[in-house]
Amino acid sequence: MNNSLPWKLIFQTKAVINWVEGILLLFCDRWIRDLLATEPLANPEYSQLFYGLVLIIGIGYWWVAEDIDHNYGIIKLGVLAQYSVFAVLAYHVLLGNLHPFFLISGVLDLTFAILFTLFLYSDNRVKT
Repeated sequence: MNNSLPWKLIFQTKAVINWVEGILLLFCDRWIRDLLATEPLANPEYSQLFYGLVLIIGIGYWWVAEDIDHNYGIIKLGVLAQYSVFAVLAYHVLLGNLHPFFLISGVLDLTFAILFTLFLYSDNRVKT
């Protein structure tokens, strides 16, 4: 594949974003919510589980970057996860349950979900 370097960089970039977001939100969620004057979570263990999974999914994106032609399953799972993260965050921002600040991460996920979808459908990588 003659254009794999740009895609490799895209997957590596998303891996690093996941790691930074996961660590930042895992350790600073309470501080961020205080700064935004929003209520603390009633069950912080759920967000901690989610942020831990964000870190793990980042490892998956790094694996994709290392072997871009043999990890389509990880990419497909990542696409579904990213679209769902955006949908859930947007829904709760629209309902007023969540500060719009948290939608930044959702917009990043939406952007990369679109990029990953383009990757999967470029050069007939996805077989129907």
